[in-house]
Amino acid sequence: MSLHVTVVLLLAVLTACLVAGVLWLLLGTPPLHVAGPLKPGDIYDGIKIALAIVAGTGGAVALVVGYRRQHLSEVSEAREHERAFADRFGAAADQLGADQPAARMAGAYAMARLADAWYEERQTCIDVLCGYLRMPFAPEPPAGEQAFDAWRREREVRKTVLRLIAARLRDDSVASWRGYDLDFTGAVLDEAGFRGARFTGGEIIFVNALFVGHDRDQVVFDEVEFAEGSYVYFRLAEFRSGQIRFDRATFSGGWVTFDNARFTGARVNFRDAAFTAGEVRFEGAEFTDGLIDFAGSAFTGTEMNFGERHLAHLHSAVPPARFNGGTVDFSHTAMFTRPPRFGLSTTPEGLLLPPGTSISDLP
Repeated sequence: MSLHVTVVLLLAVLTACLVAGVLWLLLGTPPLHVAGPLKPGDIYDGIKIALAIVAGTGGAVALVVGYRRQHLSEVSEAREHERAFADRFGAAADQLGADQPAARMAGAYAMARLADAWYEERQTCIDVLCGYLRMPFAPEPPAGEQAFDAWRREREVRKTVLRLIAARLRDDSVASWRGYDLDFTGAVLDEAGFRGARFTGGEIIFVNALFVGHDRDQVVFDEVEFAEGSYVYFRLAEFRSGQIRFDRATFSGGWVTFDNARFTGARVNFRDAAFTAGEVRFEGAEFTDGLIDFAGSAFTGTEMNFGERHLAHLHSAVPPARFNGGTVDFSHTAMFTRPPRFGLSTTPEGLLLPPGTSISDLP
């Protein structure tokens, strides 16, 4: 602090001398006259000037000292703030790793609240929650009462994590997580409600995820918007059972890929969905069972491709979708002004097109 005060005093003296010199030059360098012995009034005026200089210097010093104290206080407060967030992060992470399901559920809530408040490390907190869902989990309930009870409780924790994430992707969320990356690679998802979520940016990764349902449980993407700037990957995902809904979803931009996904028993609904922009890809997808229903959907601008796609920069190609027993139903679409691409000369069994539409009419 003493260094700051010294520097300020030297700058003040230098500035005063510089100003006095400039004024003297502007006045034409008038000669300095000695007026003789000082009078009492002159001494009094000199004392007033000296006191004013001292007061001004003292004020400058006080300002420097005050600024320095304020700066140190802000730095200290920021460090305490950061330390408090770090402590909360550690406590929440410990709870997520606890043995008791109730503690893990509390940890999920604590981590989500921390992500809301800790803007600088929000992505890290989100990564921890998504990482929890990537932990191994049996898709089917085990035999035995004790094992089934443990499986059911863990399932409730995972459903809670998904609810916390989905709630922050909607318009009415106090703290929005839209635009952040969500990595569900390899996760087992048997009940998740993303209804009304908006994917407006970032990478949403469901690569190798397994979608299963039990009884009436399902994964819901109803009224979701896939907007420009978002990249959503269902690549290599498996839709095994249950119901996955994209009803009234809007594909208004961005990039959504189901390439090499496997539809092996689930019912996937795209009812009344609007495909207006962006890209949706199904290259290499395999349909061996179940149903994909596009009833009421409108295809007006989205590039949807079930056919072969060439990757010139890799000198390779992604094969077209394979229809080996599943049903992909376009027969009840509302609008087909920009239909999907199939790259096929004959209509495979299981692919239902709108009345009057031939596979040869499609690119």
